[in-house]
Amino acid sequence: MDILEHFDHQGKKQNKEHFTDLIQIAMADGIIDHKESEMLHRIGKKMGFTETEIDDLIEETSKSVFNPPYEFSKRFEHIYNIVKMILVDGVIDKNEMRLANGIATKLSFSENEIPNLLVLLISGIREGKDEEDLFEAYKIGRKV
Repeated sequence: MDILEHFDHQGKKQNKEHFTDLIQIAMADGIIDHKESEMLHRIGKKMGFTETEIDDLIEETSKSVFNPPYEFSKRFEHIYNIVKMILVDGVIDKNEMRLANGIATKLSFSENEIPNLLVLLISGIREGKDEEDLFEAYKIGRKV
């Protein structure tokens, strides 16, 4: 395996883990409704998965070893998509928030910053702000 194949493999592995987290969020309230399913398929396609792969991942979702992305922007993108999935059905379930907190911790966000991060994401997404704007606002608030 050459170096490019190694990075391509790592990228696919991270996408699969990221997508699995999104599936877990969608399932946190016990069901994946139509809007959540549509969003999973949209994000899955954007990540390079086929319809069959998406359906298989949804069906077989189970906990796996989590390898968070190294890049700060990728970790932010990951939690942004998690929160977006939480909000897609219009209801924020306490189990979804607990899972989002756990994922944020796994993504190496500190316990002190997670509440503010989640508030920023929830309010920003509801206001229609995009990921880039929220990332910049987060960096300013965090003084990165």
